[in-house]
Amino acid sequence: MTSSSPDQTGPVPSLFRRVAALRGGRAVHTRGRFFHAAFRVLGRTDPYLGIPVLDEPGEREVLVRLSKGASLPGALPDVLGLAVRLPCDQAPGGDLDLLLATMGWPRWLPFPSAGFGSGVFSTLIPYRHAAGRIRFLAVAADRGRARSADPDEIAESVVAAPLDFVLGVEGYRRPFARLSLHTVLPDGEFAAFDPMLNRHPALSFPRPFLRVREAAYAGSRRGRARTGERAGEAGAGPRPDRSGLTIA
Repeated sequence: MTSSSPDQTGPVPSLFRRVAALRGGRAVHTRGRFFHAAFRVLGRTDPYLGIPVLDEPGEREVLVRLSKGASLPGALPDVLGLAVRLPCDQAPGGDLDLLLATMGWPRWLPFPSAGFGSGVFSTLIPYRHAAGRIRFLAVAADRGRARSADPDEIAESVVAAPLDFVLGVEGYRRPFARLSLHTVLPDGEFAAFDPMLNRHPALSFPRPFLRVREAAYAGSRRGRARTGERAGEAGAGPRPDRSGLTIA
């Protein structure tokens, strides 16, 4: 989906460009770890999205990054990020990037979480879709198991056992996919996740947010480029979770 080019000289791109340059990489979510994961679609998505990688049952390998939004040290609570890169032939660049962060209330508000196993992850700003405005949600499948907010500690735990999440659409209790992180990858070898560049034509952002978000990502990409970073770069039975999803 095409949109007008963001203003590269305005205050938003300038701010994110400077922050990214000062941090030597991303403007936010600078602390994180990469993983290979199995993404398994459980059944037909409700609502039907018209995006084969999300609608059609089956399993595929995907790239995942867990990160801390403010990059606070160690296991201190932070706005935690869950980024998933799905192979998608219909997307202009061949990939669909879904970026979720721990939310508060209202659900567009990022909110710190004490661990990757306890937070409810959301795409925050809803996508515009033929079915209406939709927001993707994710929660850890094993909500009873304590998980650190430190990506490095999570990486160590994944070496011992996979970390599973379930994904769904806000307002629909039945999850449509399960994500299982199983292999830790070295950092710094992958293109940055970018939902502005890597999106499906069926998904777009509301116009009031589109130019601001495009400008922010454009500024962050330019800041990363200046530093040399590649800028392309289970419980006892089903139960309802506060995210609204039923975890099986």
